[in-house]
Amino acid sequence: MRLYKAPEHIKGLGDESYHAMQLACLQTRLRRSTTIIALPDILADRINALNNESFHSYRTDIGLYLSDTDNAQDIALPVLYRRVDIPTHYYACTCFDSLAGLYGALTHTIMYLLNRQDVWHVSGHPPQVLWKANHLELRIPLIG
Repeated sequence: MRLYKAPEHIKGLGDESYHAMQLACLQTRLRRSTTIIALPDILADRINALNNESFHSYRTDIGLYLSDTDNAQDIALPVLYRRVDIPTHYYACTCFDSLAGLYGALTHTIMYLLNRQDVWHVSGHPPQVLWKANHLELRIPLIG
């Protein structure tokens, strides 16, 4: 689902019941999924914030991350949801403790990538945050 709010203004992120609000009938099929958000605007806005100290992020896509082993391709989703097949990427991953640390983790990861003389570069695809058992994981898609 797409919400036109920055993640810090959305109550319930990471709570599986919030991410799958209209999917109660599919609870057993989706039990192994991981809660996730994708942030289409955050990367460009973070780069601008590094340059001029202003930051605005308005779109947050919330849902469930389904790995290939979840075998959920045949599930009919409610209207509010859409299935997005994310192509295979390499990711720069950073772990952090709470959503309050998102912007610091993003800035740290971008600065780390900018200072490396590497074949990997930020692809421009939306960064993602996954709620793991003991931490949150920021994934920034890369291209080589």
